[in-house]
Amino acid sequence: MKPYLFIIVFFFQNFALGQTILDEDSISRQKDLEERVRIFKESMKIYNELCHQDSLRASIDSKTQNKYFIYNIAPAGSDFPAKEELRAILEKHNIIWGGMAMNTDIPHAYTPNKCYNSFMNTFTEQKFGENFMENLVQKSLLEYIYKNPAIIFEHNDHLDWIYENNDAIADSLINKLFFKSFIYPKGYKALTQKEQSFTEVNLELDETTYTLKLESFNHHIDNKHNEKFIPYFEKEVSKFIKSHNFVLSKREVLYNGVKTHFKIYYK
Repeated sequence: MKPYLFIIVFFFQNFALGQTILDEDSISRQKDLEERVRIFKESMKIYNELCHQDSLRASIDSKTQNKYFIYNIAPAGSDFPAKEELRAILEKHNIIWGGMAMNTDIPHAYTPNKCYNSFMNTFTEQKFGENFMENLVQKSLLEYIYKNPAIIFEHNDHLDWIYENNDAIADSLINKLFFKSFIYPKGYKALTQKEQSFTEVNLELDETTYTLKLESFNHHIDNKHNEKFIPYFEKEVSKFIKSHNFVLSKREVLYNGVKTHFKIYYK
């Protein structure tokens, strides 16, 4: 009987000890949680106070000036390339170029002027219209692209809109550049409304020089008569790629990838 009594006593002692340890762990976790909640509430209070001060300052400033900022995405977003172009465009509408700001991926993290910049953008968009401001930004980017066409092939965060609908705008911009110097060959027959002809150009990236070079062609020529001009099309596209020397940003290549194909549409 005594051995069984010993086992029972031993079991209850260990059970009681285990419960004590569990209770201590639970109390510790509860205290840790309460401390986290306290710190969060305190940081939120500070954040709201600072943002409130920024909003008051922005409200006062907006009565005498219009100001606009561009945000980069944290932590590794693409840089906005068209700073000078946007500055000039904004000035024409009596809007001050505020400069670059950074969107943080840490919730409720306050950085100097963070809320001020946001409120100033809001006030400017309310006055001129959100679509109007977006169009100004896109206009500045287009101006930059015409000066620096290589950026069409970089997937920059601020240029996402040119890659929508199967890269429709990006390909359209490349076509504009291409047809500036392209001359249709003698004997080429213009297409009817039902016909379509294009050359799909596939590129590859030289990882040493960060330049794009030709890899291959795919042709779709509805008018059989024009198929004899395919070698001419290929020669002109090759000349176009070499003459523009599309050198890409090393950073954009590493972070955002590269557009490695486009289509040239013939009339």
